[in-house]
Amino acid sequence: MISLAIVSPKGGVGKTTLSLNLAFAFAQLGKKTLLIDTDPQGGIGHSLAGKTKDAIGLVDLVAGEPANRVIIQTRNPNLSILPVGQPPWQRLSSWSADMADPDVIARAFGPLEDEYEVAIIDTPAGLSGPTYGVMSYASDVLMPIQTEPLAIRVVGQLMEVLAHLREQGARAKLSAVVLTMARMRDETSLSVSQEAWSLFPEKLVLDTIVPRDQELLQASVQGVPVGLLRKRPPPVSAVFDRIVAELEPRLGLTETTDDDQPIHLLD
Repeated sequence: MISLAIVSPKGGVGKTTLSLNLAFAFAQLGKKTLLIDTDPQGGIGHSLAGKTKDAIGLVDLVAGEPANRVIIQTRNPNLSILPVGQPPWQRLSSWSADMADPDVIARAFGPLEDEYEVAIIDTPAGLSGPTYGVMSYASDVLMPIQTEPLAIRVVGQLMEVLAHLREQGARAKLSAVVLTMARMRDETSLSVSQEAWSLFPEKLVLDTIVPRDQELLQASVQGVPVGLLRKRPPPVSAVFDRIVAELEPRLGLTETTDDDQPIHLLD
């Protein structure tokens, strides 16, 4: 199972929107996909209409509940959801500290690896607690960078934690960076985008950018992936299909070849 952690030191960069819509896009491609919420605030549950908000979930899985009792099957047969459940607010600090333990995460997610091809893991803002534990376990990390100045300033923190984890034997690698909430006609947004393009190796930053789009906000209000907002999906839904297309070879889900040439329409 490819486990892709969506991680950012900063909150409000679009991690949950990205996680939900990428999981839906992978499932639409026929990949058996599990969307996992590790944020105690339950971002995935709050982003979906239905029973995820009040359901049991990761909290209970870690406590010993069997996976088939906590994982929710969606109407798409390829997409399942593991909500965070009901965190113990009276001892949230100790629960978050427990979730930073790589062994706790591995025991929870390990038995699921044969059931799914892809796990998309939404994490809380910051680099401690559940986020640290998830990065210790995950095979890949996707970092969204909101195209505003503060977001680019905290990038170094994530790189330092990943380097530390690699030294400790973790397998996680930064597989891609994606720019989010972009407004290309805005000078500040464009300036931050250009800084990200210059800061990272060329192939690390995805070509596809997640725009600041009203349809994404509307989908969140309605509690659905943007691809299900209407019978005819809004154009912005194609953004996540393109991100998945860029991610597949990076995650080892498709083979890359040197003979990817144009295919002639006529003989």
